[in-house]
Amino acid sequence: MKAWYFLTKPRGDRRWDLFLRATGLAALVLIPIPLLFPSTAPLVWLAIVGIPANSPLSPILPTAFDPLIVEIGKYAPAFTVTCVATGIYMYTEFLNWHIYVWVLSLERLDGFKENRWVGWGVDRFARAPITTIILFAATPLPFWVARSLAILHRYPLRRFMLATAVGRFPRFFVYAWLGSALSIPTYLIIAVIVLGAMVAIGARVARGQAILGDVVIDRALKPSNPASPALSEDS
Repeated sequence: MKAWYFLTKPRGDRRWDLFLRATGLAALVLIPIPLLFPSTAPLVWLAIVGIPANSPLSPILPTAFDPLIVEIGKYAPAFTVTCVATGIYMYTEFLNWHIYVWVLSLERLDGFKENRWVGWGVDRFARAPITTIILFAATPLPFWVARSLAILHRYPLRRFMLATAVGRFPRFFVYAWLGSALSIPTYLIIAVIVLGAMVAIGARVARGQAILGDVVIDRALKPSNPASPALSEDS
């Protein structure tokens, strides 16, 4: 019981508790696989690293996951890489969904939910929910917007996950195919990740924002929330 309490005891922000434990669980389950099947090592590496790349670290790693897929595309078939990338992304999106459900249920976010622009967005989402989710999933548009609108509209989780997978799969396949077709040097991929992180951090510092901030969650955790939240930051 003491061991279970130690492993489940809250240690800070709910986001970090959930994603750190999710990463540890994935590592525990996946690491033995390349020991038994060495050829799967690149795919296992993509799966484990893909969790923090889509976690609360994503605000400072906005260009991390896609280049990782490109890199792994050089070592495994594009379709296989796409399946692993999609699977690990859906795993993290499932966690994201439940975090956002918790946040958007807080009373202190009533101002956010009652904002006329948010209401306008929910109305537009209701007209074509599947198309909206797929569009945001398949493009560089900030996906937290689609996630928030889906939750506020009480859209079914299963349909949301399915539409997300439909949008992400072809996008990830293109990146995996590019990795195998172009054999982009690893140092260029690292440069993209590092420069992307530097730009994201620099932009946040210049705007006086928290480096690891989240648009919706940070507003929920503030003592007071403005009635007109900005909807312009990536997540």
